[in-house]
Amino acid sequence: MSITVVVDSPSDGGDLPHQDGGDSLSPRQAAAAIFSSRLSGLIAESVVSTEDGSTRSLTLYSLAQHLELAYPDVPVSQSGLYRLIHGDAIPRLDLVIALARVFDVPPEYFVTEDQRR
Repeated sequence: MSITVVVDSPSDGGDLPHQDGGDSLSPRQAAAAIFSSRLSGLIAESVVSTEDGSTRSLTLYSLAQHLELAYPDVPVSQSGLYRLIHGDAIPRLDLVIALARVFDVPPEYFVTEDQRR
């Protein structure tokens, strides 16, 4: 199976956590929140083109399958992606790089508040 990920439109910036004197996040929590927001936004605005020419929304299952085929040395699962999307985990560097390649964004996009793609 071959899939191509296409991003529909640029992100509007989303709501990222800020440390403005209110609830203070640890660096780990802030990193997880930024990564979660960025990955969720990219998945939400992406569609998958299948071999038969049809398109559909990108799912965690199809993303995990694509990563497994394209980057067999980068262990990833649907449940692992779910944990990342919900901010329950922080990704490994190899997964950040693989996701950056899949979505055609710089790896820094997932770890900084800078919105440039």
